[in-house]
Amino acid sequence: MIQKPPATDDAQTSQGPALPSDYNRVATVIMGLGRVLLTLGSPAHRIEAALELLAARLGVSAQFFSTPTALTATLGDEQRQLTYLVRADPGAPDFGKLSGITGVMDRLAEGQLETRQAYEQAEAIFHAPPRYGRWLSWLAFVLVSASAAVFLGGGLAEIILAAGLGGLTGLISILSPHSTILSRLHIPVTATLASFVAYLVSIYWLPADLMLPLVAGMITLLPGLDFTSATRELATGHLVSGSARMAGAIVIFMMLVFGLALGSYFGQLLAGPLPGHVIEAIPPWTRLAVLPIAAIGFSILFRAEARHWFWILISCVVALGGLLAGQQLLGPILGASLGGTLVGLAGNLYARISRLPGSIMHLPGLLLLVPGSIGFRSIAAVFGQDVVSGVERFVSALMTAVALATEMILASVLIPPKNEL
Repeated sequence: MIQKPPATDDAQTSQGPALPSDYNRVATVIMGLGRVLLTLGSPAHRIEAALELLAARLGVSAQFFSTPTALTATLGDEQRQLTYLVRADPGAPDFGKLSGITGVMDRLAEGQLETRQAYEQAEAIFHAPPRYGRWLSWLAFVLVSASAAVFLGGGLAEIILAAGLGGLTGLISILSPHSTILSRLHIPVTATLASFVAYLVSIYWLPADLMLPLVAGMITLLPGLDFTSATRELATGHLVSGSARMAGAIVIFMMLVFGLALGSYFGQLLAGPLPGHVIEAIPPWTRLAVLPIAAIGFSILFRAEARHWFWILISCVVALGGLLAGQQLLGPILGASLGGTLVGLAGNLYARISRLPGSIMHLPGLLLLVPGSIGFRSIAAVFGQDVVSGVERFVSALMTAVALATEMILASVLIPPKNEL
């Protein structure tokens, strides 16, 4: 943890900071903001680009190296350099805090704030209590899971079961920070309990296609967004961060599938084999009808402010419209890339006009496009000894992630964002 800077004026020479004490004062702000961005789950390319821009505006020569859990910065020229390091545990995105941090960085870069004031305001924003309470957050898991079941093509039984499993996932996610053991094992524990409960419910009460509600019920745990972010980091030359994030995503996939297999095994021991089930299709227009529900769930899940809700809905509409149009014109993989292009352009345009983080529109849209469910099904197929199907689905997931990452980069070239958050 970097020490709080002394309450001194920002007296800098026209050439920028020249003394170690000057570097320490500026580094306190830069590294403090970097730690916040790490904790809020920002990818390496966004963190480094944002901090490089901030350092340049503060008159500091700086180089940054970001990984998912650490940030290293070297301030100074070749003759005099100081190196700083912060560690952080990556967490979930928080749109409200990201918006506040973006405003602080803009005011600092424009000279409206001193470094000490910027540091204090950023720390106050970061340590503010969550915008939404536990039960409202729990409701978001239910809404997102039910919406995901609709988007994945489930019937009424699958939607009801997915909503219940989403509630179970949300309950464990809310309770896990208060238990050391549960916080470390909440992913396999959630998958095991969800699989066991779904198995019993499907046999004794509500027959359903088991895999679909399981994927939808645990959609918030699937690392599809990390998988896509890792692909983009690798594509943009952030090899260490991209490799680490990719490895983490694969491990999470495997823990989820292990829990799925374990829960299904206990369910079969208790209740016997699971009978086959044919999904009863619901009308296609329900995808459009459920978009506002999904947008509300995303808004609560990402702790968005009220002013962000409309734009999150627009992002979902753009993503789904681009996906459906692309699938009709280009096929499933290239269809996702068209959706990614439109989401990227919309988010960057929003960032330029509003001066708020483009991720407010990027993340919800990408969550409708990312290949998390495909990757989950691929590893599940391998565990079920259907190796050929598993490999085919994994390749499809990888190609979708590459397509999305490529189109997001293209969107940044066509409409460069005002900021990189």
